[in-house]
Amino acid sequence: MYFVGQTFSSKLEAREFYNSYAKIIGFSIRTSTTRLSSLSREQNKVQFVCNKEGRGGRMVVKLIDDRWHVIYFAPDHNHDFVVKPSLKKFLRSHKGIPKEEKEFIALLHGCNLSTGRIMQLMNEFYGSAQLVPYEGKDVGNFRSTIRRTEKELEQEDLEFFYKIKLDADHRVECLFLVDSAARHAYIESYSDLVSFDATYMTNIYDMPFTPFIGINKHGQSFMLGCAFIRDEKTPSYIWLFETFLEAMKGKSPMSIITYQDAAIRAAITQVFPNTNHKNCRWHIMDKFSGTIRPVLDKDEELRDDFKECLNYTVTPDEFETKLVEMINKYHLGDDVHFQHLYAIRSSFIPAYYMHYFYPFLQSTHRSEGFNAVMKKYVNPNMSVLHFVKQYQKIQDKCLVAQDGQDFRKDDKARRRWSKYPIERHAASVYTKNLFYKFSKEFEKTAEYDVKPEGQFQYWLVPNNNFVYGYGKRNYLVTTLEEKESYCCECSKVDRDGMLCCHILKVITRLGVKAIPQLYILKRWTQKAVPDNEGDAPNAHVQADFITVWFTNLSTSFAKLAVEGYASKEVYTIMDNHIKQIRIEVDEAKKRKKKNTQRGRKCQASIPKPEALNNQSSSAPEDNPAELAGPVAIPASMSNPPRSKVKGRKKEKRLKKGMNAESKRQNKCGIYRLTGHNAAKCSSKKKIEDGKLGF
Repeated sequence: MYFVGQTFSSKLEAREFYNSYAKIIGFSIRTSTTRLSSLSREQNKVQFVCNKEGRGGRMVVKLIDDRWHVIYFAPDHNHDFVVKPSLKKFLRSHKGIPKEEKEFIALLHGCNLSTGRIMQLMNEFYGSAQLVPYEGKDVGNFRSTIRRTEKELEQEDLEFFYKIKLDADHRVECLFLVDSAARHAYIESYSDLVSFDATYMTNIYDMPFTPFIGINKHGQSFMLGCAFIRDEKTPSYIWLFETFLEAMKGKSPMSIITYQDAAIRAAITQVFPNTNHKNCRWHIMDKFSGTIRPVLDKDEELRDDFKECLNYTVTPDEFETKLVEMINKYHLGDDVHFQHLYAIRSSFIPAYYMHYFYPFLQSTHRSEGFNAVMKKYVNPNMSVLHFVKQYQKIQDKCLVAQDGQDFRKDDKARRRWSKYPIERHAASVYTKNLFYKFSKEFEKTAEYDVKPEGQFQYWLVPNNNFVYGYGKRNYLVTTLEEKESYCCECSKVDRDGMLCCHILKVITRLGVKAIPQLYILKRWTQKAVPDNEGDAPNAHVQADFITVWFTNLSTSFAKLAVEGYASKEVYTIMDNHIKQIRIEVDEAKKRKKKNTQRGRKCQASIPKPEALNNQSSSAPEDNPAELAGPVAIPASMSNPPRSKVKGRKKEKRLKKGMNAESKRQNKCGIYRLTGHNAAKCSSKKKIEDGKLGF
């Protein structure tokens, strides 16, 4: 018989060969008996049989001179075969996912693809859903094993920082993590502003995802660390902000913007006492939209005065004066909503923050924008530890966006609005995105006329009644030309780190050809962070290659397989080559295994470098309720319990005016009565039962 005399390098290879043969024919196999050597007491003879074993359908292999030889083969069976290809995957020995495809599925799992989506991709690979040799259930079970093993974070980044707060049952209560690139960027260049938001519930435990978001030299958002917290109370936020300080070498942000929340404000006051704190304007105004909008919509003049007061006042005194005048003018003194808006004015009105750095920012939309990013990388049904594995992928997305801007940094042919030398100078010093912001601002110089006011001051007067971003008002610019000192009451220099159109109008009139060095903020230039800053080894680059390799090989082998069954000659050629490939691959794996073991022995003798600021981290033995540092996350740590209440308690939050209205009640389609629908109408039932007469 053809099979007798064939040899294999291992017992597993022999079994896989017989199982492949069984799949082609249409039956399942199992290992029946094994025999041990009388000398070495190791297996030296194995019999593989048909799963419906009778007297036929078996193959016996024996170990001879380090090779497994087929010494007996019986091709006959006493049952029918499964001929239809789509049904063969249900045979017991052919169930499950091949090892090579498991690696590919693990990559797809890491990209947050659902089981259904993964199966769609495999359907494309095999050409049909019926030809995929496993089911969606198999993929789901395999993904479950991946989740159970997601207990360690790869430590290519030796300065990666994390800290975990555990409860009495050793379950996650709070988790914070930040990579080395973000730590260096914050400490060296971007500690001037942080946006913080905790409105996104991201996982099955209803733990809010709380990202710290910064703005890089290109004006792009990037993550300065993130956390999960079990509740939204002051102690949790205090722990989180103190941990953030620990990771950032004790450096507090100069400014921070958050949504309106008493617990967050209390924690910031305690942990960041010298940080300027501003609330998100959009969140606050949205809460009033349902209560004051009807009032504003009734009177167009009132609406214009309100916008002018809110957006274009430049000092707290001016805002308060104008607001009081507006309230008196339109008899709004008894309106409780306007009264409340006035009471919280200092927490969000721009006039109170004109001299604090909040570049191009009035809301936490940068933090909220990460919610969309989160949905792509984190499945709500996955564990918190799964997110730890996904963290670097989210950071990679930000780095790719920054790299794209860095690549364009030498583009000198930037589109300019004018031929003024000062705009050409701006193109040479700012990053590309920031130059375009400068250019847009410079365009507005055409919308103002200059009227001198004494020797050192100039009034900037709109020549078209209204200027976007500045309203209808005039602005006073004070200049000390000899000292290259310029000041405008709009305070854009303090707020955005860039000259305003009012100063630009005056200095171009004075013949200034370059932006004074005093007003070139380093964080908006290419020198903000060195180009190689934060470049850490990226394990995902290799993963991308693996995906490409698998795809290429799968496609190539699939094409060959189509031709392989055309004739016995072609099949024999391919089969022989596959066996040779198998031998060479096994030898390559053995060499790699030996090299890995040798490398581990060498590495064991080298002391590991301490992580950045790790000395200040709480060690597990000192505080069993906290774990910190760059080491692998312990496998003994349990996932948190589900929160009983989703989000923060409603009574502690200011309700939106539109939410203050009563909910629309269902109405019966028969009698138009509230409290029930037509299906549950008791009168209808009585009619059907003949108990009501008309």
